[in-house]
Parts: sequence; C-alpha cells; structure tokens
Amino acid sequence: MDLRTTLSVNESFMEILVDYKNRGAKVEMILDINGLERAEGIIKQIYPDDPNPYLELQDGRTIVEKTIIAINGVFRPAYAGC
Repeated sequence: MDLRTTLSVNESFMEILVDYKNRGAKVEMILDINGLERAEGIIKQIYPDDPNPYLELQDGRTIVEKTIIAINGVFRPAYAGC
C-alpha cells in the first residue's frame, strides 16, 4: 500500500511554502488547475494576505495556494489516496 504524508484537515501549505522560500530551496508541486499539472522552482515571493493567497516563482509564474494539492510529497487530505 502506498502511504502518503498529508496535511491536517484545516492546515494549509503556507508554513511549508515559507520554509522553502526562507531556505531558497526548490519546491516541487502538483497543482489541480482544470486537471493535474506539475510546477517547480524557487519561490520569489509569497502573498499570504491576498484574498486568494498565492506565490510567485522566480520564473514569474504565479500559483494560487488553494490549487496546490502536493508539495514535495506532502498532500492535501482530499488527495491522500490518489
């Protein structure tokens, strides 16, 4: 059986994102934007106070936090069994 690390039910990815940004580490994500897709890179900026919190990667791509279903092997609870 494939076991996955998951967030708590009411937890978001913000703490993980801030940690990766502060360390300048590459983040690898799976997004759900009209289907699953991958994104990766170094986080340039995080906008946690926006009505739809998002991040900007160094390549200029912006990603809304609620579209992230996994970061480096940590999944949202709804996707834990995927």
